[in-house]
Amino acid sequence: MAETTAPNAAAQAEARATLQTASAVIKYGEAKGDALAMVTGVEMMLGAADGTTIESGGEVMDLSAVLDKAAEIGKDDPLVVAKVEELRDAAETKTRGACYWEYWCDWYGYCEYWYICY
Repeated sequence: MAETTAPNAAAQAEARATLQTASAVIKYGEAKGDALAMVTGVEMMLGAADGTTIESGGEVMDLSAVLDKAAEIGKDDPLVVAKVEELRDAAETKTRGACYWEYWCDWYGYCEYWYICY
């Protein structure tokens, strides 16, 4: 049984780390006016979320609004404009799945609850 839950737990940990990094990249982009950083953060989130919504502080994060800001900041950069248009459909079609608490333990005996949404 441990073998079947370990890869799933590792994938969840990787997705959580990716979402945290992506959130930091978006915040950096907003603070510095870097449209490419914002677009990169959205792309990272879309890849890690795998069909679920992304929440920040209990509120659903509007990735389309982030892309709109990036498009406005980088309107003179054809790379940014193209990437925003490429990601727009995926950002707008995020759907909320089921969420539940999962109790997970690693190989060293450290256990914690994770809130998982699919």
